[in-house]
Amino acid sequence: MNVAVTVWGKRISPVFDSAQTVLVARLQGQEVLERRLWTFPTALLGPFLRLLRELQVEVIICGALCEGQARILENHRIEVISFLTGDVDEILTLFAQGGDLGEYTMPGCRHGRCRRLRAAQQDLLVDEVQNMPLKSGC
Repeated sequence: MNVAVTVWGKRISPVFDSAQTVLVARLQGQEVLERRLWTFPTALLGPFLRLLRELQVEVIICGALCEGQARILENHRIEVISFLTGDVDEILTLFAQGGDLGEYTMPGCRHGRCRRLRAAQQDLLVDEVQNMPLKSGC
């Protein structure tokens, strides 16, 4: 399995959009066999998705990520593990071993609540906008 991790130095990049470096690791069993760094602006999501497809990435591990980008990645059959912070090697090794990444969750984002809360708020906003009365002349 190939896993991509957005990196900043030796740590997970705090914000997906601003990541400029991606580590792609090949995992087999519970071991990290190979690692390669790519310099690539993740903000250019289309070309970034093409790169992930070329490299046969199945999982991306990253820091803060907006719901829209998460959905796009997931729609391209890439599992998203977001809102993590910490040392890349520790997290990648723990992931390869099937360990719990909970201790690496960003403060205030326990159990993925950041994404779910934001998605729920977004859905409420969409409902409000859809139910607004239209003014004449618009």
